[in-house]
Parts: sequence; C-alpha cells; structure tokens
Amino acid sequence: MDPNHPAPTSGDPAAARPARWWHQAVPQRTTLAAIVVLGAVLTSWNLARGGDMSFYAAAARSMSESLPAFLSGSFDPGATVTLDKLAGFAVPQAISIHLFGMSTASLALPQVVEGAVATLAVAVVALRWLGARAGLVAAALAASTPIFVSMFGHPMEDGLLTMSLAVALVWWQRAALTRTWWPLLLAGLFVGVGFQAKMLQAWMVLPALVLATVIATAGPGARWRRATGHVAALLGAAIVASLAWSVVLGLLPTGDHPYFDGSTDDSVFAMVFGYNGVDRFLPGLWPGAVGALGAAVGHAGTHVADAWRTATAGRGGGGHSLLQLFSPRYASQVGWSWPAALTGIGIGAAWWWRRTAGREARVPAATLVALVVWLVTAVAVLSVLRLPHTAYVAGIGVQLAALGALGWWGAASLVDATDRRMRLVPVGLLVVQGAWWAWLARASSEPALLGAIAVGATVVTLVLLVVRWRRSDPIVASTRGRRTAAGLLVAAVVLGPACFSLQVLDAARDGSGGDASVGVGQGAFARGGTPERAFALGRGGGSSAGGRSAGTAAFTISAPDVVGGHTRLRADEAALVGAAQRAGGGQDGAPLFLTDSWRIAADVIGDTGDEVLTDGGFSGRVPVFTAAQVESIVRSGRTHLLVVASSAAATDPVRRAADDLGCRVVQHWGSTFADAAPGRSFGGRGTSFALERCS
Repeated sequence: MDPNHPAPTSGDPAAARPARWWHQAVPQRTTLAAIVVLGAVLTSWNLARGGDMSFYAAAARSMSESLPAFLSGSFDPGATVTLDKLAGFAVPQAISIHLFGMSTASLALPQVVEGAVATLAVAVVALRWLGARAGLVAAALAASTPIFVSMFGHPMEDGLLTMSLAVALVWWQRAALTRTWWPLLLAGLFVGVGFQAKMLQAWMVLPALVLATVIATAGPGARWRRATGHVAALLGAAIVASLAWSVVLGLLPTGDHPYFDGSTDDSVFAMVFGYNGVDRFLPGLWPGAVGALGAAVGHAGTHVADAWRTATAGRGGGGHSLLQLFSPRYASQVGWSWPAALTGIGIGAAWWWRRTAGREARVPAATLVALVVWLVTAVAVLSVLRLPHTAYVAGIGVQLAALGALGWWGAASLVDATDRRMRLVPVGLLVVQGAWWAWLARASSEPALLGAIAVGATVVTLVLLVVRWRRSDPIVASTRGRRTAAGLLVAAVVLGPACFSLQVLDAARDGSGGDASVGVGQGAFARGGTPERAFALGRGGGSSAGGRSAGTAAFTISAPDVVGGHTRLRADEAALVGAAQRAGGGQDGAPLFLTDSWRIAADVIGDTGDEVLTDGGFSGRVPVFTAAQVESIVRSGRTHLLVVASSAAATDPVRRAADDLGCRVVQHWGSTFADAAPGRSFGGRGTSFALERCS
C-alpha cells in the first residue's frame, strides 16, 4: 500500500499469494539489488581488518578442523570445553574457514551474507505490508543503519541473530496473509536459529509474534481455535529449535560431551539460562552458573530501586541511564529513524486500528502490532541492561527500519491531502527529523560535510514542499508531482543514517569485532581498554587503523581491504609453541600443552589450529579440570607439558598439579598476554607465564 499503488490485503483474491519481489517491475527489482550490493560494499570495505575476540576466533578455527568440536560448539579442537555460550553464530564462520582458510576475512564473510539476507527480509515484509516503494525505503534504511553496517562486517553473534529474527518475521507474515499454519513452523525455526546465535535475546520477538498471530487469526467460534493452534505451532517450533541442541548434549553422559563453560556443575542449562540469562540481572540466582558477568552487565533490582534517578540524572548504576538508547552513543548507531518510526506508528494506528474488525485491515494491523510490541520489548530490556557491547542495540534495528518506511509511506500519502491540516504530518516529520539528525550529527562528532548533506536534504525537501503547495492545487496535482514529493521524502528519511554510515570507509571509524560501531569510538573498547591481541587476526588493532586514533583523526577514506587479514604469533608466543614442540608436545595427535588461561590457548589455537587443553573457561572460574584430573592426564601420557600463568592463584588446578607432580620449568616468558590469570577482568595488567615439563 504505497501512496500510489496499494498492495493486496487479506481481503483481496491475491491475498493467498503474497507479493514477491521478482514479480515487481524491473526498475524496482534493480533498485533493490543496488541497495543490497551497496550495503554489502560498505559492510565489507574493511573486512580483512577488524577481527573477532581471540576466544571466539579460536573456537571457529577449532570447529572448522574438528567434527566433534563443530557439533559440540567447543573452544578447542579436542572438544574438551565449550564456548561460554551457544556456538550457533560460529557455525557459518567455521564453514567459511574450512572453505577459504583461516583469516579475518573468512571469519567475517558469513556476516556480510547475513546482512544482505536481513536487508532482503526487511524489504519483503514492507513489500507485503505497504507496497514496493515502501519496501525499497525499508531496505535502504536497513542497509544504511550504522550498527548493521559495522556489525555485519565483523565476526559477531549479533549478525546471525538479527538475520534470523528478520527472516522469522517474513514467515510469520506469510502465515498471516495466507491464513495457514505451516509458515509458523519456519518462523519458529528461525527464532530457534537466533537462539543458537544469542540465546534468550532471540525470544524477545515471541510476545510480539504471539499477540500479532492472535490479532490476525482470532475471531468468533472456530477462528479462536485456529488462533490457538497457530500460536501453539509457532511456540512449539521455536522452543524445539531453541533447545534441541542443549537437550541432546545435556542428555549425553558426562564423558561423552565437552565441559559446559559458564557453569560450575557442567550444566548446559546453567550456561544458557543462568550465566547468559538471569545471572545478568540477578547474579547467583541460577544454581551452577558462574556469576562473573553479573556485576558488569547490570542488576535489575538496582535499576528498579533507582529508576527515577537513572532516568532523570543518568548517574545511577555507575553512569547507566534508562534512557541510554537515546544517548548519542547508541542513538547514533541505530536511532536515526526514530522520528519516522514514531510517525509511522501514529499513522498506522489511526489508519488500521479502527478497521481491525474488517478482514482487509486485520493483517496490516497485526503487522504493525508485531513490530511495535517487538520494538517496545527490546527497548525495555536494553534500557535495563548495562550494555557491554554496542552491537546489542541492533536488537531494535529491524523494527525501526520497517516502521520508518511506514512513516515515509504515511507522510508521502498526505503530501497532497485535501485537508490542509493533514499536510502538517510531512511538515512535522521533516522538522523533527532534521532537528534530531542535527543533534545526533553534532553529539556524535559526525564529519561536518556528511552531517550537512543529511540535514540539508530535510531543509531542501521542506522548502520545496511548501513551494509546491503554494503553486499547485492538490486536487489536480499530477502523479509525477506526487512521485517527486515522495522521492524527496525518501532522501529526507534515509540520508541521515546513510551519510553517517559512510564513515566506515575510514578504517579508524569502523568499529571492531569486540564493539561494532560507526564513527568516533565511544564503546567499551574505544579508549585503549583492550589488549593488543584481544582481537584475533585484525590489522591495526581494535580502535585504530594505520596508527590513527578514531577519536582524534579527521575522516579519511581508507583503501578497501577485503581479502585475507592474518597476523603472526608474536616472538614469545612463537617461542612458546616452538619450545612445546621441541619438548614433545603436539606429537601423534597429542595436545600441544595444557594451560590455565584461555588467552594463551586462544592465540595458539587461532594461529596454528593445534589442540591446547584449557582450564578455567572464559571467566577463569570454570572447573574444566580438577588438580587430580590434570595429574591423571599427565600420568596417562596424554600430555606432559603445562603452561602456568605466574599470577595464577595457589588454588589453581593447573598450578596445584604442577607443584604436586614436581614439574620443572622449561622456559619462562614475560608480559606478553594481557591477562592470563583466571578470574581477572578483561584487559587487566600484564603477566608472565612458564612452560613446565612434568615427568
């Protein structure tokens, strides 16, 4: 239902066959292809520069070389310990590494594909909801959303999550349009894929889809039974797809699966629902979950108690604010479309809500409800959390893109309204949008030229619309004139995020795999807080390129870097590997050594693919091995080499085993790794470590 060519609704004969892009006019298909390609170009401009955190890069390398590691989502090729989260996001990365070899580009390539699919999914939803032109606007907004442009160019779990939920929305919409249940199985399946990527965050879409399903299908008598069946199909598929992997591995005997990181009792559910779930709000609530991240991510009780103070002053909880999504740091990454989205919500509610009793408006209204409830749910959750990574805000990107297209559609349809009061809608949108963009551009230090282009477009559009109204009669206004006005509004809606996202052409402003963002770094890793090798395989570090700091350097277009990207082991890292090999480590399929630090193991696994047994997990507090088990491994001949961090506690199982076995130091190295001590926070002081041989 774009302003000039309404799309079929559920009351039309064509409703059983939802619109498809390949049935649209050639210019529209060509434009969509151009949007997807240009988005992919931006996303992949620095593909070979910014790598993933070495912990997850090592897991992808392990999964690419070992079927047991691939099936169990393990950190090491020998599948002795899993990641500290479900490893679904690493599956495409492992496949890419297996096909193209280990490199930064291989790690990041799957996310570029996921970004293209997400853009197409948003375009399909808007096409079937509002028409082809609105579908193009939605695609442009999705492809130019800054957090998407950076996130889909780096190896992060948020990319697969975002793509999966966008595709789930497509299948839900198909079920609503065709009034059939089977597409809901696929919608639930993709929610499950999102769960494998980022666990409980994927379920934030379920309340929206359930409520929208009821609105689209419920009615008197048998229709309520049909609605109940549809909801059951959706939820059943989502739960099965989400929990299948966890249940299967959890049912295996202890010796037949790797130790589940994030838990102290080898429980996959403690890892998923405790360590990565309720523990992030209320640390210690879930038995068996390691509570290392609880204090860093937030305490729900504190937020409730200090809600007024944090919302108004932004000082509660150590600087956290319940309005953080509207701060320059986060709004500049995802919030450029807020004025258009809010306009769309208002127009959609006025247009469809009173007509939901009629079949024609039921599905469009249900689509609006799905997007609004999903947006509200995500905003509520993300406002309470103290976000450790900027990429979390991608959780509202799909909704804002679709609702922003609705705002454009509504404003464009009212440009020539006979009721002059209705013309205040596009005027108000342009004024608020321009002011919002001007503030965001200034507050986020956007290059002046890019900001001026975006804000200037809104001013020019506003002036031209006013001139047009003074010179023409809306009753006899030409179709060409309406299309010109609609086109001007497109620029006024899309150019803000698009111009800001052009900053990724500067490698110093493209974020990293640890904190995806566009522009001057404001995230947790933007001020030198990360170790130099925290991000595996990346060129130039996590927050700078070519020796330039993103916070001080002028915007400069970097040469594209799309292929490869691999750093060698440092001299002392290489010396460690060489010494271990000379001492007999890694022979005949045996582990290279056993260590108490994933930071040591990750670099070695990521660069060599060798098996390294690792205790402590990501938090350093996970009892993968007891001291007795380490001693048993040594006595069995599986490995006789231990690498122990000098800062390890006396109770550390590897240190205790080394002392009990009387191991002798082969070689000692100084402060290479940022923090080899279990339990320390990420990015702590340097430490030393030693290779010890046990007889």
